Amino acid sequence: MAVLDTNILINYYFEEISKIPRGSYNEEAIANYIVSIAEQYHLDYQRDEMNNVIVYKKATKGYEDHEALMLEAHMDMVNEKNNDSHHDFENDSLDLYVEDGFLHATGTTLGADDGYGVCYMLAILTEKNIKHPPLECVFTVQEEVGLFGAFGIDASLLKAKRMIGLDSEKEGVTCTSSSGGVDVKITKPIHKQDNVSPVYTLEVKGLLGGHSGDCIHKARGNANKLAARVLYHMLRNGIDIRLIEINGGLKNNAIPRECVVSFASESIQEEIEEIVNSCYQDIKKELEISDPHVEIYLYEEECDYCIQSKDSEAIISIMYLAPNGMIEQSQVIPHLTTLSLNMGVVYTSDEEVIIDYSIRSPLKSARDELAMQLDMVASLFNGYTEKSGDYPGWDYDPHSLLRKQLKDFYKEYAHQELKEIATHGGLETGVFKGKIPELDIVTIGPNMADIHIPDERLDIQSFVDTFELLVKFIETL
Repeated sequence: MAVLDTNILINYYFEEISKIPRGSYNEEAIANYIVSIAEQYHLDYQRDEMNNVIVYKKATKGYEDHEALMLEAHMDMVNEKNNDSHHDFENDSLDLYVEDGFLHATGTTLGADDGYGVCYMLAILTEKNIKHPPLECVFTVQEEVGLFGAFGIDASLLKAKRMIGLDSEKEGVTCTSSSGGVDVKITKPIHKQDNVSPVYTLEVKGLLGGHSGDCIHKARGNANKLAARVLYHMLRNGIDIRLIEINGGLKNNAIPRECVVSFASESIQEEIEEIVNSCYQDIKKELEISDPHVEIYLYEEECDYCIQSKDSEAIISIMYLAPNGMIEQSQVIPHLTTLSLNMGVVYTSDEEVIIDYSIRSPLKSARDELAMQLDMVASLFNGYTEKSGDYPGWDYDPHSLLRKQLKDFYKEYAHQELKEIATHGGLETGVFKGKIPELDIVTIGPNMADIHIPDERLDIQSFVDTFELLVKFIETL
């Protein structure tokens, strides 16, 4: 039974797509549904091997000579649920409910990110009374796991040079730029030997962490860098260190909250403890605002092997020297980070230690410079780097005609100023801008909260109001 008023077309479509499992890499069924709608309404479409779908709708009468407009949203959602939930994301429908004017899903993510955009496009494609220029509605896959669907789109199938991105979380706000990025892995080969020395474990924990696009400017502690700092202070003070393992962080785009290091040492235990405690006191003072719950522990372990001293010192030196954090801020947009890097993951295998970085900037040249710095640091200690996953950014365009049109329309329609924001995160808008450099882009979305976690919710009235605004704006184009 529907919980939304399905006489409203976008509500009907949200109910329908919520019956279809559509986590990342599992978009075939939702793509089938979109294609079935296109066929039902005799709309031309293209579908690729990834299950990206582009649906075309001819201009309404009087708009035939208007410039084409592209609308875009991703089909996939993040599959997260509470520990006590028995929901099967591969087979079950979402269990929708309404509370205090917000739409939720019981015990799971809601998929409003980016289900709202999918519903907006389906409604525009199937509603006969909307006036519009030629439309290209782009439904992508695998956005939540790396923007892969957008990367896979054949841009030759798109003629529009204007785009409205429908992947936003705040009514009355439009995004003006997003960051590009590249992943860089530093690899340091290691040689192991037998060990009969005492073994210690150094543990850094209690940090807040956060997404490296959203939180890198907040100067939160990076557990991997803090562990390297403590280890380097030991080396400077003559402490014998032969690493056994160093492992920290879970994803290269998340600021690591924990790092655990095991090492062998013949040095006096009290001297080791004194240096660790001294570093801990300094770090606690430095992070008392950003990470008030940081903790550093040292305790004894046992292990019959270790990494040779020379390799251990090289690993510690690379981690200590390699840059991390916010590097530059925008000269145009206040408080916007425009260049950063995050030492997100460090892990040890049988033959090497890997340090996995995420570098972000809308400018490729700036990303390349940081990647070269990492390569230089690695090469100083007989390590090497590999780059992957390079994706373009969407740089701020001070002359955007579409943004001016949206701002003027919003002021007249809503009787208030449209708020402009920029993000240091990566968006599909950046990928499409890279494929179509002349693309003029704005974004529109309703109020949502707590996306990507089971508390995700969608403001139902904002969902409806923002759609009405979108339709009226399209009529002006």
